Amino acid sequence: MSSQVFIRALKVNCIIGIYPQERVQEQELVIDVVLNCPTLEQAGRSGDLTLSVDYAALAAVLSTFVQERKARLLEELAVELADLILERCPAANAVKLTLMKTQAVPQTAGTGIEFSKTR
Repeated sequence: MSSQVFIRALKVNCIIGIYPQERVQEQELVIDVVLNCPTLEQAGRSGDLTLSVDYAALAAVLSTFVQERKARLLEELAVELADLILERCPAANAVKLTLMKTQAVPQTAGTGIEFSKTR
């Protein structure tokens, strides 16, 4: 069984997309992050946060990065976020991201991508 730390439904208003209106008007992006952390039990037994993930700090970093990045494609943003997360979270050996645009296709709750990366 694997141990995981997650952030669900992190909402960030940002510039994201390739269409002209998407380059000037912010839209909501919803981000789910799942980190595989083999040292989670050790963190639980010792109280040592370095063996886990500071999810509040990570959420703040991700929000700032996404807002400043103004990416064109969800795919490029996912690759960059995965690299950033693995760089900043040494306790994690893998990350799975879901990026969802809630306003891209009106007839849907959202559209987007899933991306996974392992160290």
